[in-house]
Amino acid sequence: MLLDPPGSLVDPKGLPHWPYVQAVDDALAARGIAPGTVRANHTSLEHGMTMYTVMTWDVSRTGGHGGLQLHWQERKGWFYALAGLSQFDVHFYTVLTPLRTPMPVPEAVADVAEHLVRFRRITESEYGQQWEGASDVQAAANDFRRARLGLPPLGHQQRAGAGLGAGKESMEGEGVQLTIDTQRDTYEQAIAAVQAAYGLNPAAVTSSWPDAPAHEPRPGPETLSSDDLGQGWTERMLFDTVAALMPGARAVLRRLVEVGGTATYDDIQTHFAGHQETPIEPKRIGGTLTSVRAVRRRIGPDNRTQLLERNESARLYQIEPALVEGLKKAFDLAAIRPDLLRQDPAGP
Repeated sequence: MLLDPPGSLVDPKGLPHWPYVQAVDDALAARGIAPGTVRANHTSLEHGMTMYTVMTWDVSRTGGHGGLQLHWQERKGWFYALAGLSQFDVHFYTVLTPLRTPMPVPEAVADVAEHLVRFRRITESEYGQQWEGASDVQAAANDFRRARLGLPPLGHQQRAGAGLGAGKESMEGEGVQLTIDTQRDTYEQAIAAVQAAYGLNPAAVTSSWPDAPAHEPRPGPETLSSDDLGQGWTERMLFDTVAALMPGARAVLRRLVEVGGTATYDDIQTHFAGHQETPIEPKRIGGTLTSVRAVRRRIGPDNRTQLLERNESARLYQIEPALVEGLKKAFDLAAIRPDLLRQDPAGP
């Protein structure tokens, strides 16, 4: 993992949020899911000089599931992007809803990241605990912006003897005077300077982050292709199939996609016998997969091709290679739109 990768024009160790970046990186490394690169920087003056971080996992660090990026932005919190074999082939980009505070404890970030790195899924748990150093980072960020504009620091909040007097600013004195040159300074620069003088952080937009994909509306099935992938199957048809499956059958199909489309009966039975989220008894695997055949007859192409083939003599489950990539995109969408998936509280 590179905490200071080549190409950065800013020394990240001097940034106000660097302690938080290090704490999150340490928590990720402790889980065995350290990102390949970690970039820390701030946006331009026009966009408020807002602190941000980009953490990247390429396909070699996700078990071949595709690339992943986590983005943190001061005040807005954590976002994530699912990518293909290249980090620039971004499939989806959206907020990390389980993290309910802009600067959650690093262990919470690591827990959410582990589900994405290992399973390409969002955990159902929620985390609202703020990191203990959050107020220090925010105060340092405010002073950082003021210093860049030639203004004195506001000072840190008093913390000793937390009581009725706690939380007041420790700096006393006169205000500051600003000089704005309307011939040279842009409107955005002038507004940013005024806001910084009052200790405010101007609103930032994600489009100003280097290496960050543009923010897009929440994706749906309409984003998938209707081109023929082979045997009449399309990406949209594959997603509709995945969404209509019983949860247990969906989990088995996802596992087959994760391992490249082919696995032995024994491998699948062993994997799900001790599965934490979707345990399935070995003798029930065959019955669980009847959902695949039933949904295929209702949603699949108008021919006799099967999405999931069984080779009884070799005891193998097989998916055509041409369909594996389409299923990966279908499961990527399923990971961020669980509201579109069939659920069965009774079990797999």
